[in-house]
Amino acid sequence: KESQCTNSFLWHQQALEASSQKPRDWVRPAHRGGEHPSRSQTLAAMTSQAVLLILEKINNRDKDFRYMATSDLLAELGKDGFRVDGDMERKMCAAVLNQLEDPSGDISGLAVKCMSLLVRRVSEARALETVKSLCDKAITPAAKKEKEQQRDVASICLKTMITELQPGGLAVSMSVLITSKMLEGLTKDNADVAGDAMDTLAEVVTRFGGVLGGEHARIRDALLPTLDDTRTTLRKRALYCLAAMSVYLNDEMLSGVINSLLTRLKKGGLKSDVARTYLQAVGQISRTVGYRFGRFLAEAIPMAITYCQS
Repeated sequence: KESQCTNSFLWHQQALEASSQKPRDWVRPAHRGGEHPSRSQTLAAMTSQAVLLILEKINNRDKDFRYMATSDLLAELGKDGFRVDGDMERKMCAAVLNQLEDPSGDISGLAVKCMSLLVRRVSEARALETVKSLCDKAITPAAKKEKEQQRDVASICLKTMITELQPGGLAVSMSVLITSKMLEGLTKDNADVAGDAMDTLAEVVTRFGGVLGGEHARIRDALLPTLDDTRTTLRKRALYCLAAMSVYLNDEMLSGVINSLLTRLKKGGLKSDVARTYLQAVGQISRTVGYRFGRFLAEAIPMAITYCQS
């Protein structure tokens, strides 16, 4: 036990020294042709040296080593001057994806935080490739219990990234990619996968629904039939997602959604729990879109009263 603690301390000291120590060339560089590296190049070399040492330890058998390595990687990613080359980006993304599957909840939790920063530190192409891998994990039904836990972590990681992602080009690309993958997840014959996909889709729509104009029709077509699903939880998630998207719909598409709900209520013959879902969907949308719902009040209010009396 004492030996393990000593080794852990020494490893941690080495990582800190690699991260903070300046190379000898910093003070008195001697380069070919008299050319001096830029400050950004020097910082990138220092960062790569620290990250390389971290990656050597991140898959260690010792859980303490893995935890400290993941923690140090998180600290490096949080630095303003963080910069590495393409090969190091690839290794880092692979390492963090692997850490998300760590049996230790503490380590996988740190990996979620790392991933949220990592996709903003690497190139857009690398970030999208990594996000696609996460999406595939999140929408693939698990055959074993431990795999189900890994799928849950992937879903949590996606939602965390969406929450912390700043508006911009990467946000648009990631939103479109995640939306497409989550719509694919809704088609899976697995309640847990479909439910998590709906939650993630709701997060994307809530934050970046305005840049998903090309996906609005697909989202609508996936959500409306779900309001008739026999699973109560899935119906509630669908109406919440539909309401979140409604604020971004143009007048024509918004009218189509509301008329579809009202027409379904008019026909009657709905089970009480399904009818309640449709009424809640109308109410959620009215609160979300505000004054834009005004032209539907004359039809919606009498219908709501009728259902209340019945």
